[in-house]
Amino acid sequence: MTPAGPAVDAAARRRDAGRSRARLLAAATELFAERGYTGTALRAVAERAGVDAALIARYYGGKDGLYQAVLAADPVVGAARDAGAGAVVEAPTPTRDGDEHPRQDRPGPSVAENAGREVGGDQDANVALAELLARMVERWRDGPASTVGQNVFRCDLDDAARAATATRLAQQVLPVLRAVGPGSAGGPDAELRAELGAMVLLGIGVARTAGTLPELAAADPDRLAELLRELLDTALG
Repeated sequence: MTPAGPAVDAAARRRDAGRSRARLLAAATELFAERGYTGTALRAVAERAGVDAALIARYYGGKDGLYQAVLAADPVVGAARDAGAGAVVEAPTPTRDGDEHPRQDRPGPSVAENAGREVGGDQDANVALAELLARMVERWRDGPASTVGQNVFRCDLDDAARAATATRLAQQVLPVLRAVGPGSAGGPDAELRAELGAMVLLGIGVARTAGTLPELAAADPDRLAELLRELLDTALG
């Protein structure tokens, strides 16, 4: 029988740390949605996750870092992108126990920004929009409205959560919508058109989750994407 060595112990710690982070992130996502940023206590997050509250500071640096991690996990506005989409996925940084996790304090570039660096032009803008719609389709198919989608429509949103959400949208969504509209050439109402597009894009997930509009809630996500692209072409063009 081979005795357990330092390498085995380190691997076990990484597995435990990974599980703890995942449970903290899931609990934080639920509680921030239920109670808002200000109303969510870190102790409550730790209790729901079933882990030591000290791990929040260890893994995320505190409440703001944890909230940024919730936004970064959002399928639409998360910082990390698949390499196939032309984005940079941030390198992990080691923690004190030798575990690794992505940095949350330095959001990655948007799909639109990366596409523009590589080729540029209308073709890249349309590719970026297609990728954004594909991520939305996955969300519509697999789960309820994302944190960012909910935040766009919440009237009781905390200032901190509102600012963090606005920053993510400005980095990851609005550049995509702006690039396919007159904003790419400095046209009129460029920002207003981009924000209208974002409202429609994110509002679909919220409406499907609420179920108030039955046809929308039951619609096939791929068909929704086709119709949404037509709406966006009209609104942005």
